[in-house]
Amino acid sequence: MTQHSTGTSITFDQATKTYLGAAAPALDALDLEVEAGELVCLVGPSGGGKTTALQLVNRLVDLTSGDIRIGDRSITDQSAIELRRTIGYAIQQSGLFPHYTVADNIATVPAILGWEKKRIRARTAELLELVGLSPVDTWLPRYPAQLSGGQQQRVGIARALAADPPVMLMDEPFGALDPITRVAVQDEFLAIHRAVGKTTLFVTHDIDEAIKMADRIAILKPGGKLAQFGTPAEVLSNPADDFVGEFLGAERGLKRLALTTVGEVVSDSHDRAGAEAETADARTTTAGWPDVEATMTLREALSVVSAARAEGAIVHAGDSRLGEVSLRDLIAPPAAGEDREGVRA
Repeated sequence: MTQHSTGTSITFDQATKTYLGAAAPALDALDLEVEAGELVCLVGPSGGGKTTALQLVNRLVDLTSGDIRIGDRSITDQSAIELRRTIGYAIQQSGLFPHYTVADNIATVPAILGWEKKRIRARTAELLELVGLSPVDTWLPRYPAQLSGGQQQRVGIARALAADPPVMLMDEPFGALDPITRVAVQDEFLAIHRAVGKTTLFVTHDIDEAIKMADRIAILKPGGKLAQFGTPAEVLSNPADDFVGEFLGAERGLKRLALTTVGEVVSDSHDRAGAEAETADARTTTAGWPDVEATMTLREALSVVSAARAEGAIVHAGDSRLGEVSLRDLIAPPAAGEDREGVRA
């Protein structure tokens, strides 16, 4: 979770939605609290109610029973239109207005709220810088059709943040991107989240994305019932039941390795001051070991080491050599490195 939070909590209180003509609820008495500044991922199989839960928050669909509160205020205490103007919303394939320029798309909600043009221009420029689209003047006049998928998604995130909403809802926002672009946009969004601290409810069908993105994960089972709610480390280490275990898959042990960076497990006993003058024998021991960055996850580093058919890796932070990690360190890291809680702080 971020140290600086500009968001507020989202509380589901027995939130239930049953669609007309349906025999059973799509979302069944959900109790869940997303804390201020937290990023929570909703995951689960088709029919688990994750998108319904998201759409209930901004009243794209209405509750059958129960309540949802943003801060201490029920979503039913204001009109749906007023409510939506206070919530950032990002969806798959960005949802940009094709006949609006980038500048006009980002300005949509601030203009509706009556912001002065000078303030809108300043906010638009600030957000384009934040999402990595600079120099700003080259992007402002472009239309969505002139942007790549990743660029459109970045503009969609900027638009969702434009009016500085207390909460953000994201519905499969990166699902339409190719794998390389998707990783880049995920990383950029996590950096943005750390910077601005928006309370974010994020729907994804991809458990690997949830593990990477979330402070906590809510796993919903068919019928809209909450199966488990916890940090990625908690969920992967201790699935609540057979359903959660099967949903996480046979590779959940490998997925846990994505929670820890190489820098967290590099040997504390390594004499960094003497790293530049290590002996020939030590160099022979690590001969053929690939270089990895300290920011890489253990899972990523394990892939590099495996491809090199090596027994370990040399860990760097930029130009500085931090030490080494053995194959054993990568497969079975020290217990202190397993729980990511607080790493984003």
